[in-house]
Amino acid sequence: MRPTWRLLGALVLGAVIYLYGATSEVAWLFLFGLLLWAAALAMLGYTRWNSRGVAASIRLLAVESSPHSPSPDLPESAFRDAPLPAPVFEGDTVELELALTVTGGSARGPARLATDIGGRQLAAGSGLVPAAGWRRVERLEPVRRGSLAASGVTLDTGDPLGFFRHRRRSADQRLAVVLPLFSSLATSVQVRELESAFTAVRPGHGNDLYGVREYRAGDPLRRIHWRTSARRGELVVREFEPPGLRIVGLLLDPTPATPEAADQVARLAASEAWDCLRSGGRVVAWCPGREATRLDESRSLWSILEWLALYPDLPVDPSGPPRVMDAIAFLTRPGGPALDALQDMQSRGAGARAWLVGEGELEVPYQAVGTEWPL
Repeated sequence: MRPTWRLLGALVLGAVIYLYGATSEVAWLFLFGLLLWAAALAMLGYTRWNSRGVAASIRLLAVESSPHSPSPDLPESAFRDAPLPAPVFEGDTVELELALTVTGGSARGPARLATDIGGRQLAAGSGLVPAAGWRRVERLEPVRRGSLAASGVTLDTGDPLGFFRHRRRSADQRLAVVLPLFSSLATSVQVRELESAFTAVRPGHGNDLYGVREYRAGDPLRRIHWRTSARRGELVVREFEPPGLRIVGLLLDPTPATPEAADQVARLAASEAWDCLRSGGRVVAWCPGREATRLDESRSLWSILEWLALYPDLPVDPSGPPRVMDAIAFLTRPGGPALDALQDMQSRGAGARAWLVGEGELEVPYQAVGTEWPL
C-alpha cells in the first residue's frame, strides 16, 4: 500500500487550516484541519479492508472460429478430449471475461484489473464492485499460435477519496493454447506422389497382408484390390499391417528461419498427424534438442496439436529421435539435425520424405511450399 499525491495535499491543507484556526479569531476552524486528518486515517483503514475483500479473475469465455478453422469439419468424436470450452485455433476470435469478485457479502471498491494478453493491454475496473461481483467481456482477434497467457496481472484497490492505493500482482496465467491450423493433405497431387514412395512395402516391414478396407482419398492406386472391388461394387484397398501398429515420426526443424516459417511447419505437421490418426495410425513428434511427444499420447490429436502449438519453444531434452519405420521431416532450410535424423532413418530402411518451407533442394523425396495457408 502506498499514499498518493492527494493524501499529501490533504495533510498539508489540514495543517494550514489547523494552524490558521489556532491563531485566528475563528478558533473553531482548526476542527476542519482535524477533520481532514481523520478522513485520511479513515481512508487508510478502508483501503486495507477493501484490498482484502476484492479478487480478480480472467477466463476464456467463448471462441469464434475463423474461416480457415478446422473445427467445423472435425467429426463429433474428435471433440471427446478437446480443450474446454472449445479448442482455439490461430486466427480465431476469443472472448475473455475479466471479473472482480468480493467476499463478506458487501459491496466494495474502487478496484481496477490490468493485464497484457497476446500483446494487447487490457484494463477494466469499477468504482463500486457490487456484492454479486462485476464482469466485463473483451474480444481478441485474431489470436496467434502459441500460449495465450495473461501476463503482468495487477489488481489495484483504493479508497473513494483516492488517498491510498494497494497493488497486488498475480502470477502469469495460461488461458488457452492456440493450436495450429490443419487440413487433410491426402487429396494433394504432390503428396500422393510422395506417398507412393513413402508407403512402398519394405523388406521386413509390413509384408503380411492384414486385411482390406474401403478406399480413401489419397490411398496409393497400387494397393487397390481389384477382384474384391469388383465383387463389392466399390473400391477397396489392401492393408499390409494393422493400422494401430503404424507409427509415423514427425521431425521438426529446431531453428525455423522466421516465425512465419515456424507457423507453416506446425500447420503441415498437424495436417500430416491428422491424416495419420484418422486412418488408425499413431504419431510421435520430435524436435532435436527438445522434448518429444509421449508415446502413450500417440493416438491423441489434441496432445499432438498442443505440442505443435508451443513449437519451437518446448522444454529442453537431449534425447534422440523416435524409433519409427516411417518419418516425415518439416524443414525451413536444407540441412540441419532434423534432416540428418531423417536420412539416418532412411539409410536403415525407413520410409522418409520431407516438407521444405522455403527454397532449396533435398536428397530425400520432398515438397517445397511457401508460408501461405491453405496450400
